[in-house]
Amino acid sequence: MKRVVWTTVGVLALGVAAITVVSVGIAIWPGSMKLTAPVLCPADQPDPFVVRTTTSDSEGTSTSFSLFCMGDRGDFTEVGSWEPYGLLFLYTWAAFVVLAVLLVVRVRWRRRRRARAAGEPRPDPDPASTLDTGPVSPIS
Repeated sequence: MKRVVWTTVGVLALGVAAITVVSVGIAIWPGSMKLTAPVLCPADQPDPFVVRTTTSDSEGTSTSFSLFCMGDRGDFTEVGSWEPYGLLFLYTWAAFVVLAVLLVVRVRWRRRRRARAAGEPRPDPDPASTLDTGPVSPIS
């Protein structure tokens, strides 16, 4: 049962993280890619910039965003868009997993506190210790 619960929590966190990264990272605030600069940019190029590129052709207009890291002398490195969005996805997924774990711990803590307040005995952590196996015969 625990495995099912934790698998469900992980899958839900994965889905919510994906939706959050897509909606925030692309539609709402493309500058969120700058949050990945400390990990993706070289040490000598600490200044992140998100560049928007719009192209038009016979099929329509498309817009893309790319993270660039710039140094003091104007030198730059193009990181792209997939790595920052992948890292944002991992950040968001980890945050949702931590929140889910904290929620589960809080619920369990409250249940135990209520059980103690009601005077109920604590559940035995090892159900096998309560089994009556009867007399045990020695092996000969």
